[in-house]
Amino acid sequence: MLYLYSKGMIKMGNRINVTINKQFNLSANVGVTINELAHEYEKVSDKLIIGARMNDTIVDFDTKIMEDADVEFFDYTDPSGNKMYQAGLKFVMILAVKELWNKTVTFKFSIDKGIFAEIDRRLSDQDIEDLRIKMNEIISYDYPIKRCITRKMDAIKYYTSTNETEKCTNVRNIPNNYVELYEINHSYNYFYTDMPYSTKELGFFSLERIEKNAIALMYPHMDSKNRVPEYDYNEKIYKELVTFSKWAEKHGVSYAAGINDLVAESKIQMFVKMNNIFLNDSLSLIAKDISKKIKTVKIILIGGPSSSGKTTSAHRMCTYLETFGVKPIIISADDYFKERGDSPRDEFGNYDFECLEALDLELFNNQLKSLLKGEEVVIPTFNFLTGEKEYKRAPIKMNDDNVLIIEGLHCLNEKMTKSIKRDSKYKIFVCPLTPLGIDRHNHLSTTDMRLIRRIVRDNRVRGYKVEETLKSWGTVKAGEEKYIFPYTSDVDAVLNTAYTYEVGLLRVFAEPLLYSIKMDSSFYEESRRLIGLLQNFFPISSEYIEDDNTLREFIGGSIYE
Repeated sequence: MLYLYSKGMIKMGNRINVTINKQFNLSANVGVTINELAHEYEKVSDKLIIGARMNDTIVDFDTKIMEDADVEFFDYTDPSGNKMYQAGLKFVMILAVKELWNKTVTFKFSIDKGIFAEIDRRLSDQDIEDLRIKMNEIISYDYPIKRCITRKMDAIKYYTSTNETEKCTNVRNIPNNYVELYEINHSYNYFYTDMPYSTKELGFFSLERIEKNAIALMYPHMDSKNRVPEYDYNEKIYKELVTFSKWAEKHGVSYAAGINDLVAESKIQMFVKMNNIFLNDSLSLIAKDISKKIKTVKIILIGGPSSSGKTTSAHRMCTYLETFGVKPIIISADDYFKERGDSPRDEFGNYDFECLEALDLELFNNQLKSLLKGEEVVIPTFNFLTGEKEYKRAPIKMNDDNVLIIEGLHCLNEKMTKSIKRDSKYKIFVCPLTPLGIDRHNHLSTTDMRLIRRIVRDNRVRGYKVEETLKSWGTVKAGEEKYIFPYTSDVDAVLNTAYTYEVGLLRVFAEPLLYSIKMDSSFYEESRRLIGLLQNFFPISSEYIEDDNTLREFIGGSIYE
């Protein structure tokens, strides 16, 4: 038994029992702080400490423990810890840029395993090195990151003095009279997550210069094992993000405040139409490119992560191709699952429906080759209740003006269509690549946008409770990292399905679902984080959304359902 004595606490003998990370039992004085326990835990563990939970709730390190409790210290390998690590690094970078050059940094959007940031200054390689040194210096000072509660008007005055006008607007729109900020060495900011308790645990990061004033801030992910992933530049994805970002800036909607102004001024309906036209033009350009290659391109492969709108994108692509005289035939890769008894199993003995081997690749490739030869083929329909393929469809046959559109998880993987020559295939990566931020320091991640979409669709289509969607999200993301993102470098086009206005629209549907999660749920913290994101955007009515819009795949009312 490890005993922990705390000076200046309540009289001797008045003690409590604390279990730390389900490994250590400690006897301590009533009123011992989480911070004191952290120092003791660090002596017996080599684990970095980003934050702490007491009885399954994240708490500050100055929290006093007044009764028996379970305490869990966690690092960036924890989902909440990883978000806290990102936010802490952003705060450190903001301070470093301010100290070095008295400039501001704007976090624009998520990139592969990192964040794209812009500094209003031309950057040299030496500047990047100076920034790295300054960030490490701030980290080494072991500054505590303190939570502060301040009056709304005081927060507005502070952000007025720092010329962060969009933050003034965000704070002004908060219904409460008090605002929660975080402080490092007399600098204040807010982030939509809990924060690390100190800067000292934030030493794993890297900086990569992308353009004259742009940097990739890279940080460890949950499975990176104290290693910072290298920045993997993807030109097509990067250009799509930059194009959308410039369009948003031109229309004054880079931040939540811009969208909210359109709602408040009754201009949102027209903006919805403009945003739709912008994304439709991208789809039209891809369809036109395919139509020019119709003599060689016979198979269009559409892949992307969960809740990207792949199904709607496939149907909309059909419509656009038909305007160019191309006659598409849609095939779903899910209809080629192996019979249930032949499905592979994972390490735990459960059926693994995510891996490539879950598909009947031999049948799939044989039928593709037959179709390309002009032969008739009966495409199967997979019955998910019986776990078997059924052959009840009318036979199909390809003519010279036909093209196959195939949508599925593994479509970007060359192994899926290994029997077909690469120049006969056109690969499209579909993803909601949003450049929208709540403000200059709080960007909306693509992952969060897809999660909110999925919460709404899972509840509407499958009747899932929010907890079920949140519980499966980690597995879904792991599958994407394994089966989708590694193959995005070999695509012919990127189709962005992010709408600048969609957060306000999805808020109407997602917010009540998230509020249904009770305080004793292990997903309560995550639900409140997502609610905090949504509440920065004024609600937008679904009546403005056309029936072929990709968002209809999630909120309902799609012409393709």
